[in-house]
Parts: sequence; C-alpha cells; structure tokens
Amino acid sequence: MHRRAALIALAAVAAIAVLVWLASSGGPRAPQPQAALTEQAPTPTPAPEQRIMLLFAGGDGLLHPELRSVPLPAEVDERIRVVLRELLAGPGAASRLAPVVPYAASLEAVFIDEQGNAFVDLSAPPEPLAGSSTELLLAYGVVDSIILNCPEVKAVQILFGGREVATLAGHLDLSRPLALNKRFIAGS
Repeated sequence: MHRRAALIALAAVAAIAVLVWLASSGGPRAPQPQAALTEQAPTPTPAPEQRIMLLFAGGDGLLHPELRSVPLPAEVDERIRVVLRELLAGPGAASRLAPVVPYAASLEAVFIDEQGNAFVDLSAPPEPLAGSSTELLLAYGVVDSIILNCPEVKAVQILFGGREVATLAGHLDLSRPLALNKRFIAGS
C-alpha cells in the first residue's frame, strides 16, 4: 500500500511541475489562423512605369529609337531583363523598323560584375549569321539599348548559348564587353 501511495504522490508532483512549467512559459500557444499569416505578408509594390528607348534596325542600315513605357524595376539586372525582353519582342506593329536579333532568341541569363560590365546570354542562332550589317546592328542594338536604359552599366558582353563567341559573322570582336557606340544610331 505504501508503494501505491508513493507512486500516486510522485505522479501528483510531476503533474504539478508540468503545470508550473506551462504557466511560467505562457502555456501552449494556439495556432494562428491562416488568414492572419497572409495579412502580415507585405504586398509587393509594382515597379513604376518608365519610358525606355529601344534600338531597332532601319532600312538605311542604322539603328532607330522606339520609345515604350514599361514597369522598370530598380535592380539593374532586372532592368536589363525588361529591356531585353522588350527588344527581343521586336518593334511595334505599326513600325517600319526590323528586329535587331534576326531569329527567335530568348534571354538565358544576366550577370553584372564589380566594374559595371553586364554579361547577357542569348540563345544561340539556329544557323550562322551572315553580313557585317547584321552583326553590327545585332551587337550594338543590344549593347546600346542596355546602356542607354541602365546608366550604371559601362559595357556589355553578349554570350550566345552560354558561351563566349569571338564573332558572329567575322566582322566584330564579341569576345570582350562592348561600350556604348552611337555611331550606328540614326541622327547621332
């Protein structure tokens, strides 16, 4: 009988200890409803709409500007993505200009180094490109469109299919970043 009373007393002391511990730690917390968690998450603020200048090929062999209003994020790599997405979409429907990238390209990656050089990786052309005009307008249409809309970028190197290329058609060295070149922009 003593043994049974001792076990009951021990169980009572353990229960009291657990109750004291729960009371001192604030007790068990009720789970918060899912709606309360959703309300606490901040709502992302959309990027403000700004005008960008894109350069497309004209029949005169020069680059011509086309202005567009687009949501433009503050982060430079995201701005480059927006500029290239718009550039790769081509000129407006009513425009007499032509795309500077003469094939259905996609943007694979963007990287900016500490010196302000941007590296953009476009999908590779399905077949070799020909002609100095094609190569120059593609390169400087991309490079100048990025630099004119992202002033913190000093130069741009275009990669194709994840690789550096020496040239696309044998007329321009693409193995290094290219700086802004207004010589191919009409009216410059």
